[in-house]
Amino acid sequence: MEAELYQGQLFMHDHDFTKLPRKVVTLWRIDTAIIAIVITIAAAATLGLLMPWCLGWDWRWALLVLLVPLQAAWMWFRLEERWRFTGYRLDDEEVLVRHGLLDRSLETFPYGRIQMVEISSGFWARRLGLAHVSISIGVREHAAIGPVSTDEAVRLRSELTNLTRQKAVEL
Repeated sequence: MEAELYQGQLFMHDHDFTKLPRKVVTLWRIDTAIIAIVITIAAAATLGLLMPWCLGWDWRWALLVLLVPLQAAWMWFRLEERWRFTGYRLDDEEVLVRHGLLDRSLETFPYGRIQMVEISSGFWARRLGLAHVSISIGVREHAAIGPVSTDEAVRLRSELTNLTRQKAVEL
C-alpha cells in the first residue's frame, strides 16, 4: 500500500510540489560549462603531450576531445527539463524531495527522524542569491532541497526545525 502511494507521488502534478527558482537553471548551466571547459582543456593537453611520443599523431584521436563539449551541449539543453521535474513538498508527517529527468526519484524524510538541517551556498549560488538546504536523518542518509532563494532557505530551515521539535515532543 505504501509503495503504491509513493509511486503515485513520484508522478504527481507539478502543483503538488514547490518548484525551484528559475535561477537554478542558470546555476546548473554555469556548473556544466565550467566542468566541460576544464575537462576539454585537460583532454586536449593530455592528447597534445602524449600523442607525438606514445601513439603517433592521428587526427582521429582529436575527435575524442570533441566528445566532451558535445556531451556538455546535450546536457545544457536538458537542464530546463531537469528543472521541471525537481521540487520539494512539506507534508504533515514528512518532507518529500523529487528529482530526476530520465531516472526519477522521490526521497521521503519523516520529521521525527530529522537530526540536522543546514544551509550552504557555493560561490556561484551566492552570486545568484541561492542556497541549499541539507536534511540529515543519520550518518549516511541525507537530502538537499534546492538550490532555493536564500530567504526561502532560511524559512525552510526554521520550519523544518520547528516541525522536527514538534514531532520529537509527540514521540
